[in-house]
Amino acid sequence: MSEKRTRFQAVLDGEAVDRIPTGFWYHFFEDELVEATSQADLIADNVTGHQKFILNFEPDFIKLMSDGYFHYPNAANWRTSTDDELLAVTSIGKDYVWLTEQVALVKSQHAQFSEDIFSFYNIFAPATYLKFALGGDDQLVNFVNGHSKQAIQHIFDIVSQDIADLAVAVIKQGSADGIYYSTQNIQSTSDQTIFNQWVKPSDLTVLKAAKAAGGTNVLHICGYEGASNRLTDFSDYPADIVNWATAVEGVTLSQGRSIFPNQVLLGGFGNTTKDVLYQGTIDDIAAATQAIITAFGDDTRFLIGADCTVPRDIDLKHLEAARKAAVKQPITV
Repeated sequence: MSEKRTRFQAVLDGEAVDRIPTGFWYHFFEDELVEATSQADLIADNVTGHQKFILNFEPDFIKLMSDGYFHYPNAANWRTSTDDELLAVTSIGKDYVWLTEQVALVKSQHAQFSEDIFSFYNIFAPATYLKFALGGDDQLVNFVNGHSKQAIQHIFDIVSQDIADLAVAVIKQGSADGIYYSTQNIQSTSDQTIFNQWVKPSDLTVLKAAKAAGGTNVLHICGYEGASNRLTDFSDYPADIVNWATAVEGVTLSQGRSIFPNQVLLGGFGNTTKDVLYQGTIDDIAAATQAIITAFGDDTRFLIGADCTVPRDIDLKHLEAARKAAVKQPITV
């Protein structure tokens, strides 16, 4: 087992480490929403992006990007479907190209590794795939409210099982250590009904399947573009590691310990061009890293990272500055 893998496992086990593992990532496509299924040139760009990042940064652990695979097959057609048409929808199947290509992608991404590190493949919540397909949170709410409970339940059952199959496949066949699971509250309403009836149960289907396959679950409560979430809604999710938008939620990494008492916590840095990780000096970033570490006291169950993906043009020296500074300093009296 490599030094980096040993160190990361120690954090998972709640043991003291010589340096806190750090993890940052960004999209390798100019537009991550572009469709890459069966597009060999785009798939190659994804793999090359990982190759360059691994070569230039040598990460402690890595989120494997699913750029180009954000669109669950055929779901866009459901915008105008009737209840009967929704009830007739069937699983894409484990051999569907959208799924099998992602497994092959993970294998190709792993082939770029220069050392043995923990890796987590990016997978979205079933509700998020539906948001992408339907046009956003408002459209998802309208979709749910515009159909029978039976039809909506059927769609969530189908999609969540297919995404669970994807999670299992990238772990068992693709050799990912687990999944980086991105989910959210519904942003356009404070009504908890949709979340409680469909979002959360579908989240649990995927996360439980990944755990049963031997995976380590990273729960990403996504605050992309200022999305706000009720962190307590996710406190009982079967996750080993939890990451949220500390800047958006106003909940620091150490403050989140009361919400997630048993998980390893990941993050601490804001991820926008206005945050210290992007625009600060090396000394600024080192000081911010030490502040994150100091706030945890004797608690060793955390990892240094950002709220979400960092800007594509970030200076890798800034990420390296955080890693170099991620050493607990001796207490002076």
